[in-house]
Amino acid sequence: MKQTSLKLKISQYTGLGARRIARTNSGNPEPVSLPAGHPYLGIRNKWYLICTKQELGVEPQARRILGEDLVLWRDGEGNPRLMHDYCPHRGAKLSIGDVVNGELQCWYHFWRFNSDGNCVSIPSQGGKCSLQSRTKVAQTYPTVEKAGFIWSFIGDQEPPELELPFELADPSYSMFPESVEWSANWLLAYENLADIMHAPFLHNRSLTLSGGIVEDSVNVSNTETGFRVERVNQQGVNFDQVEIDLGHIMHCRLDIPLKASFAGPGPNLRIVGFVTPVDDQNSVVHFPRFRQVSGWRRALWRFLFRVRLRGTHLHVLNQDKAMLESLRSIPEAHRDEHLAQADKPVLHLRRALRPAFDAQLARLSPEWISTGPLAGTKATEPQGKSQSAEKAGP
Repeated sequence: MKQTSLKLKISQYTGLGARRIARTNSGNPEPVSLPAGHPYLGIRNKWYLICTKQELGVEPQARRILGEDLVLWRDGEGNPRLMHDYCPHRGAKLSIGDVVNGELQCWYHFWRFNSDGNCVSIPSQGGKCSLQSRTKVAQTYPTVEKAGFIWSFIGDQEPPELELPFELADPSYSMFPESVEWSANWLLAYENLADIMHAPFLHNRSLTLSGGIVEDSVNVSNTETGFRVERVNQQGVNFDQVEIDLGHIMHCRLDIPLKASFAGPGPNLRIVGFVTPVDDQNSVVHFPRFRQVSGWRRALWRFLFRVRLRGTHLHVLNQDKAMLESLRSIPEAHRDEHLAQADKPVLHLRRALRPAFDAQLARLSPEWISTGPLAGTKATEPQGKSQSAEKAGP
């Protein structure tokens, strides 16, 4: 509820809507039950895709990322900034404030902060004072705008150079962004992407993923920064292969066959997927879609995608959404699993992430681990165990 919003100005001068606002819940999200840094909240010291550049306008925005409540805003030069959504004065949310002269101003008492989180003005003290010089927003994260998206490095280490997947920097690819919110943990989303054998079953009534054989096995091979999953007896028919990259920007890369009869001439659809953890029970899934076409084929492709294909692709994502939201939390989803050979990529992913899980858990308070909400669960085990799982493992 910004002080500059049109609705508030109308209410200010006419009283219209004031009663409704007074009775409306603020809509604040539920507190996160896990401590910052718990791996169920996400892997730290990684670059994450936050949103498209168009989504971030002139007003600050509240964002929960890896369990932290943050404020995303643009400074006086238009550069994106990300910091804790907490005014160090009295704890008000900075995201309901304003950007004034390129600085973030808290609505409560108009304390103002620069792009580094330093307090630059305390109006009740005459502007500049000794208190201002020792007041700062607790945490800021490196944030850049690149290739049409906003990216932030969430962690406490020196961020590596932001090197994007090549499709984002190659103008020969025509791209459509797509972002959806799932009430599911980020790890479950990546497990779904590694599990290519779910496609001929869960998506058997979709337009693009309904073909091919359903009985098959999978191979998993390591790459420099992750691994590749391929079906043994089928390629180029369905969701038959995927690359999982666990480097500085965790993402996946997969190709979906497209028929020229409904997508126009050209190569397969390329999806480069990113999962940004919100907290331990919610994620934002970014699935930019790419096709390497030019000239009239490019124009036709972009027209057909807008009028026909985007809806069918959202239909597929909604099927994934329904299934993953039914799995709920990691402990619930991994409880008493019975994994088959086709689940080999899921187990491979969990093992690949195990060092990062253990490193983050080691930094938590031992008292919390023994008494927290996950006490009694295998919080240090990002992988299910069963006789079939061991046989399926690499």
